[in-house]
Amino acid sequence: MILKLAAFTLGLTVATGAAAAPLHLVCLGNGSANRITSSSGSAWASNGASAWGQVIGTRDVPFDDQVNIELADDGTGQIRMPRAMLPKIRGGKDGWFEIRDVVKGQDEITGTVQVNVFNSPKLRIDRIRGHVSLSGKSGDYAGICQPFDPATVQRAF
Repeated sequence: MILKLAAFTLGLTVATGAAAAPLHLVCLGNGSANRITSSSGSAWASNGASAWGQVIGTRDVPFDDQVNIELADDGTGQIRMPRAMLPKIRGGKDGWFEIRDVVKGQDEITGTVQVNVFNSPKLRIDRIRGHVSLSGKSGDYAGICQPFDPATVQRAF
């Protein structure tokens, strides 16, 4: 009887999935950041009249960068965003930003990154191919991720 109970308990633990380890990813990629640009000009007519004008718009600035992602078992996570995508006014702590609304599926992980009140880029991680993408008001980023264990990672120096 005790042996059957132990086998049932072990089977239940395997069937429900024991707690998985946190997921740590390092991602290398590139993207384009949206930057505000302005131009102005003036003109004079032969009769002495003048005009002045200014145009404000955005331009894409390409960049290469690394993204670090940490996802815990409880559905929380944090990300170190590409610097080029960060606005001057932002939240975060020590370069890390909270990932909200994390949904872990079989094939993908999604969420939103809380950069500031006005900027919450969408995060998507393709678990099959290892691709990551960030898309928001400040720009877009795409990269390839590799999992790592911070306790056993070998340092370059």
